Amino acid sequence: MRHGETFFNTQGRVQGACDSPLTDAGLAQAQLAKSYFDKNNIRFDAIYSSTQERASDTARLISGQEPIQLKGLKEMNFGEFEAQPENLLPKFRPGSRSFEDLLVPFGGEDIYDVGKRVRKSIDEHLQGSDAGSVLMVSHGAAMWGLCLELALHFPEGVGFSNCAICEFHYNAGSYAIQKLVLPTKNFQTIEFRETNHD
Repeated sequence: MRHGETFFNTQGRVQGACDSPLTDAGLAQAQLAKSYFDKNNIRFDAIYSSTQERASDTARLISGQEPIQLKGLKEMNFGEFEAQPENLLPKFRPGSRSFEDLLVPFGGEDIYDVGKRVRKSIDEHLQGSDAGSVLMVSHGAAMWGLCLELALHFPEGVGFSNCAICEFHYNAGSYAIQKLVLPTKNFQTIEFRETNHD
């Protein structure tokens, strides 16, 4: 899932490798996501987050536990655009729904490399284990990169609002997405009928 709202989110600043704390609204969003898990009797056997404060704080608020931090779940690096106003970012290429490799000339990451990094981190920590139900708190672009890596198709206009939850079934490196839940959008839920993605 994605972290709650941050100070930089409210300022419209780029927030990838850099970090800023959760706002009061972000804290409330984490509680909203927690209420979804509680209502659906979802309990976690393991809690992971990226090493960034906004993700680890969100994981802690939801679970009441200290998350295991994974560098591989970190947000995409936006290079020279870090902490700058979002309107300075390059515009997507026609027909694209991501930055693709547009940030690389500015010291940033390619979204496809981000997806590979996130998937590798998940695989390294879950393959061969009987982890049960796992919560991983990450970031919008990192999650989008993973979905691109898995060749998942989302309806037009659908993105990851703060505290968006992607539910997957995972088995030995195979990912099957079940649903996307958007707590801050009145718990809008999109169900998927996807086959496994290896």
